[in-house]
Amino acid sequence: MNDAAGTTSISPARARFVARVVRALGAAAIVGLLVGAVTARVVWSGEAEIAESTAALRRGDAYEATVRARRAAGWYAPGAPHVRVAYERLASIATTAEGLGDRDLALLAWRGVRTAAIETRWLLVPHKEDLDRANLAIARIEAAAPRPPGTRTEPPQRIEEKQLAALLRDEAPRTPWVVLLLVAFVAWAGGAAWAVRRSSASPDGFDLARARAGIFVALAGVLLWVLALWRA
Repeated sequence: MNDAAGTTSISPARARFVARVVRALGAAAIVGLLVGAVTARVVWSGEAEIAESTAALRRGDAYEATVRARRAAGWYAPGAPHVRVAYERLASIATTAEGLGDRDLALLAWRGVRTAAIETRWLLVPHKEDLDRANLAIARIEAAAPRPPGTRTEPPQRIEEKQLAALLRDEAPRTPWVVLLLVAFVAWAGGAAWAVRRSSASPDGFDLARARAGIFVALAGVLLWVLALWRA
């Protein structure tokens, strides 16, 4: 329907829909800005650490170069170039140190690879191959470590197998239960918000019947949260 000025009126339902779309786009833009800011912070910090690692290598300070590369690997962002450089540098330092007989530096570098890979895992392990390589190297170096006479009763191969088994022992929360934790939290928070919104829409104040479905979802979320927290 056209008004006197010749403009087209918008129905209330369409106006509400447009308002919701605008709010959703605004929320998405805010989330995008936050994610972008966090990613920029991660990449900037990682690049700064790898630059310090390079400077330490040029000074001949392999220990500082290893420590800085380890920090760079910990500033993980998918596809960030400093991450790959950091892992490659740690592996290179470890291999070179082991070849030169510097057991301590080799272990420091391989443990840096292992720690970074474990710290940055979530539902997946982004650097699984690097982690496996580091575990094998650590077990090999530890098994070959000199021991006081009379204390080394097992062959090096057996010691290496035990070291590797200890390194491969996964004590992290199991992925399916971590996912369930997230689902439970969403159900908990969403159900509570749903119950409040439904009950507040009643002209007579709090209406338990209108809020019942949301309360049920929230309680189910709490129960799932407790179960997942226990089993994870």
